Amino acid sequence: MSDQGFDVAVVGAGMGGLTTACLLARAGHSVILVDRAEQPGGVSQEFEIGGHRFTVGGTLLTGFSKGGPLDLLCQRLNISLPVEESDVLFQVVLPNHRISVWRTPAEWWREIRREIPDDEGGWQSLWAEIDALAAERELALKRLPPLPPESWRDQLRVWWFTKGRNRSLIPGGDNGVLRQALRTPFRATMNRLGLGQVSQRVLEAALWYLLVQDPDECSTLEAAMALHEVRSGVATIPGGGATLANALAEKFQKDGGQLRVGARVDRLLVESGEIRGLVVEGGDTIRARWVVADVPPSVLVESLLPPAHGWLNRRQALEGPWDPVQTAHVMVLTVPEALMPSEISGHCLIVRDPSISAAGDNMVFARVDPPPPGDAGTETVRRLSVGRFVATGSWDFEDMVKGALLEALDQVIPGVDAAMTYHRLLMPSALEGMWHRPGAAVRYATDPQEWVGKRGFLHSLGWSGLMVAGGWTYPGRTVSDVVEGGAQVADLIAKAL
Repeated sequence: MSDQGFDVAVVGAGMGGLTTACLLARAGHSVILVDRAEQPGGVSQEFEIGGHRFTVGGTLLTGFSKGGPLDLLCQRLNISLPVEESDVLFQVVLPNHRISVWRTPAEWWREIRREIPDDEGGWQSLWAEIDALAAERELALKRLPPLPPESWRDQLRVWWFTKGRNRSLIPGGDNGVLRQALRTPFRATMNRLGLGQVSQRVLEAALWYLLVQDPDECSTLEAAMALHEVRSGVATIPGGGATLANALAEKFQKDGGQLRVGARVDRLLVESGEIRGLVVEGGDTIRARWVVADVPPSVLVESLLPPAHGWLNRRQALEGPWDPVQTAHVMVLTVPEALMPSEISGHCLIVRDPSISAAGDNMVFARVDPPPPGDAGTETVRRLSVGRFVATGSWDFEDMVKGALLEALDQVIPGVDAAMTYHRLLMPSALEGMWHRPGAAVRYATDPQEWVGKRGFLHSLGWSGLMVAGGWTYPGRTVSDVVEGGAQVADLIAKAL
């Protein structure tokens, strides 16, 4: 048994853990990053399947626009990546419509006038409201107290900003716009603006892909923030999110950080009610002044933390349930380059039945993997993944799942069943082993956002010495959101060290 000491120990090398570890190592702190997988990246890493390299997980890269979370991260770490902005942010395909959401406003309005001209006024109003909510929220964020609070006055201000069940950084003195948007389901906003069935299917598909929520349960504020982020730009990188993860891991080690992959953490080290490190499988003890957990909520609560803490060890740390309620079905496949339609975008959202909401098994996503670094323009096949987010336990018959996915993909690549040269279906059990995420969960019964606020306002779960990042901040969210939360955690710890 060894006993090592660090300023910070990070459990989990997903994008949130990588971001936190990289920034703290760059600032000169001693940091160790531990992950049970054999390579960093979490759900954004590449996997070799059937002799092909696929990225199965977080691939939608926003935040590379000037001042965005990924742009700022690369600047702070002095990382240069071959980033290219996508002209088409994503496509939504219905049986009688193919609507591309363009980065440039002129192209977007041309698309609306061609496909759904009667809804142009509603879309104009929607984008204006989204921009206004984003601007109002930025003003609210600037009024936040310093974090962590450094005096009793600051602690009082933190309480004021988060009183009740408010976890969305809406200050008590705002003009009511943000609070109203938080109380209003996005469905009601779409109806108020007069958006028709096709427009609503486009927005439903986008929200299901970004947030794993439908407009009836998603607030207007949540929907506006997600759509505003995507409108700021989607980028592509050769090799996708795995290239970003590998660049972060390499930079972390160059700056003196220690990376341990293939190492399972048995438990967190608790002394006198405080987190003081972690114990790795095999008995190694890693002591640290701070521990950051970028692991699924169920793993942290049910495996790494003791069952209770507090006065006389009787107060429960966190209440569940932490069971997955939405999981993923994914199929990876290759199609000859010559047979790929030129109009397909990098992210295609396919609505199978336009008469019902584009959520659950009615929305199938198709992603075209960018070529690996150095292979652009030389590949003879294109690598794709097609999948959906469904209720846990839904349609567990593999032949039925495969048939449904291929039927949807046929709307984008006609004859794909005969054209594909390789395919493999990845059910939740297979994805669980790849992602190390129980049940291949994309959403939990208890939403971690009740505990952790956007932009890292509350990354503490009540244990001294412990902070959380990754899926705790943004379950089912984009890479950019997770990176933003990880950067906030790093800044909070750096201020406290």
